[in-house]
Amino acid sequence: MESMVKERVFSPAASTQAPWAMRLVTDRLAVSPAPYTSVTLDPATQTARYTDAVGRVVEMGKHGTSRTSGTASVSGGGDGQQPQPQSQDDTTTDYESD
Repeated sequence: MESMVKERVFSPAASTQAPWAMRLVTDRLAVSPAPYTSVTLDPATQTARYTDAVGRVVEMGKHGTSRTSGTASVSGGGDGQQPQPQSQDDTTTDYESD
């Protein structure tokens, strides 16, 4: 009995059209060389120091910082007849970025 399934053979030479997903690939940002040639750790401040080819420090621009704040959930107190002291149930740390 012959097989009813035909095998599809892909031949790159037979297909002149690129796969559909390749149409979506584009350069999003211009690519340029980095303004620095090396990065070292400043032992006094424990921050990165970017330098150019002749050893001058390169300013890498400003960047934001983040702040953390904590919130606590409190429960208890009862119904007023015999009030219980309130107790802290949990603490959640929130991160806020600039």
